[in-house]
Amino acid sequence: MSGERRRASEGIAMPVEPRATQADVWHRAFIALVPDAPTRAAWAAMASGAACAARATRLVPVDQLHMTLAFLGSISHDQGTALAAELASVAAALPPLHIERLEYWPSVSHPRLAVLVFEAAPSLVDLHARVCALVTGLGLPIDDHRPFRPHVTLARMRAGAACATDLPMRAIAPGTSRFEALTLYSSTLERSGARYRALASVPLA
Repeated sequence: MSGERRRASEGIAMPVEPRATQADVWHRAFIALVPDAPTRAAWAAMASGAACAARATRLVPVDQLHMTLAFLGSISHDQGTALAAELASVAAALPPLHIERLEYWPSVSHPRLAVLVFEAAPSLVDLHARVCALVTGLGLPIDDHRPFRPHVTLARMRAGAACATDLPMRAIAPGTSRFEALTLYSSTLERSGARYRALASVPLA
């Protein structure tokens, strides 16, 4: 079995050629960490507990769950191709990451997002810094006006949602989260919410 076929059979993310034409612009582009399948399944179970009420919540689809490291905005085909070619240069294996708590953002009284907040482990902070350095080194735009706060969005709350309190830690299934790939995405806003398209992806290990 070839190396590429073996890695695919093991579920390891493979590089993806950016799917675009020379005239395309990728909107709402961002770079994110992609979890492995067991982690996605665990997060999906947590998401149902994070929802205030089914009618007031849009759960993020399981295959769309991710941790954003850098938001770029709109980039051209040439810019995206250059970035995709360099993703592997900053990718590095991460140890399992620890979830600190479940929160509603911006507040419990006015919830818009249900998120998992992660510990800012040194290895994660270092990867974030390398990704940002790559983006700025290529002369690409980056939204860095807020400090990096590692989190994963599980659900988006509809207008009028109300919560009594943040969910306690016992609502979070035991264990840690593992990430397997570094991925460049573009985002399209649809009536059902944002939809993410993977443009390029490299394994972390």
